[in-house]
Amino acid sequence: MTTDVHSARERMERVVYTASGIGAIVFGALLVTGPSGFVEQRTQLLPWFWSLSWTFAVLIPMSLILVTRISVTAARMVARAAVIGFVASQLLWVPAMTVPTLAESGDPWLQGINALPSTLAVVAWRTRWAWSVPLMQGPIVAIVQIQASSSPALDAVLNGLGATLFCSILAGTAMAVVRAADLQDDAAERARAQASIDARRRTRERELGRIDAIVHDDIMSVLVTASRAETPPTLAVQAKRALDAVTEIASPERDAPTEYTPSEVVALLRATASEVVPDLDLEYELRGGASVPGAAVAGLAEALGEALRNAVRHAGEGATIHATAAVDDDAVVVTVEDDGRGFDRQSVPAARLGIRVSIEDRMSAVAGGVASIASRPGSGTWVTLMWTRP
Repeated sequence: MTTDVHSARERMERVVYTASGIGAIVFGALLVTGPSGFVEQRTQLLPWFWSLSWTFAVLIPMSLILVTRISVTAARMVARAAVIGFVASQLLWVPAMTVPTLAESGDPWLQGINALPSTLAVVAWRTRWAWSVPLMQGPIVAIVQIQASSSPALDAVLNGLGATLFCSILAGTAMAVVRAADLQDDAAERARAQASIDARRRTRERELGRIDAIVHDDIMSVLVTASRAETPPTLAVQAKRALDAVTEIASPERDAPTEYTPSEVVALLRATASEVVPDLDLEYELRGGASVPGAAVAGLAEALGEALRNAVRHAGEGATIHATAAVDDDAVVVTVEDDGRGFDRQSVPAARLGIRVSIEDRMSAVAGGVASIASRPGSGTWVTLMWTRP
C-alpha cells in the first residue's frame, strides 16, 4: 500500500535544483579571492553590473535550496531566471568593464561558474534548445576573455573549448538523470492504465455474473412454477420479467447496469467482500431509496476489494478486519478497518500502486467519489470510501 505525492520527474528536479543551490555556495566560495575572483574585480566593473552579475550567478541559484522546498514550479522559474540573467551578464561583461583589461591577467570571474547555469538550463527547459546554453559557452568564454584579459588568445580558445566540454558533461549528466525519471513516470503511467483496465474488467465480469444469476433465478422460478399442476395467476408477470431479462442479455449493447437500487448496491458490496474475505460479514445500513449510478458502484466495489486485499496481505496474522456500508439518498459510505500492524505511508516504496491506483485514483475517477486512508504503525489502518451525489 502506497501513495505517490510527486512524479519521479518532479522529485528528480528537486534533487538537481537543491544540488545546484549547494553548488552555487561552493563555486561562490571558490571565486571570492584571487585575480579572477569577484572581490578583486569589483572595482574593475560598473557597480550596478557587478551586483547584478553576482545576483544572477550566485545568489539566485543559492535560493533554489529554499524555493525547491516550496514548489518545483517556482524553482523551475527561478532556475530559468538565473540562466537568462547569467547569459546576459556574460554578454554585457566587456561593455561593463571600467578598465581596458582585467588586472594581473585575471579572467572574468563568471567563467568559473558557467557549468551551473548550463546544468539548470537543460533541466528547467524541456527542449533541445536548452543545449544552446552549454554549447555557447565555448565562443562566449573565448571572445570575452580575449577582449577582457591580457592572456594569450590561444589560452582563451582553449579555455572556451574546456568550458564547452565541462558544461556539456554536467548538463548531459543532469539531463540523463531527469530523462530516467521521465521513463519511470511513463512506466508508472502504463502500470496505472493497465491496473485501471484490469479493475474495470473485473468489475464488469462480477456485475454481469450477478445479473446472470438474477436472470437465472427468474427463469428457473418461471419454469418451476409452470411445471406445477395448478399455475398461479402471477405466472404471466413472472414470465414477462424473465423474458425481459433474457432480451437484455441478448442485446449487443448489454453492459453493466447504469443504475443500482440501494439494495443492489449493498448486495454487490457484500459479494465483493465475501469474494476477498469469505468469512467477512459486511455490516450495512439503508436509508432512502434513490438509485446509485453504475460507475459509482463499480468504483466503490473495486476500491473495497483492493482495501480488503491490502488488509489481508499486510495487516498481519491475527488481525481483525471490519467493513461497513451506509447508503442513503445523498451518499454511499464504505469503511474498512483493521487492527493490524499499520504502516507509515512515507516509508513505503513508490513502486507499490495499491492505494493510489486501485483505491484513491479509482474513486477520484468517479464523479463525486473520494477515498481517504489513515494508518499508524502498530495501530491498524482505516480506509473510507465515499460517493456523494453531485
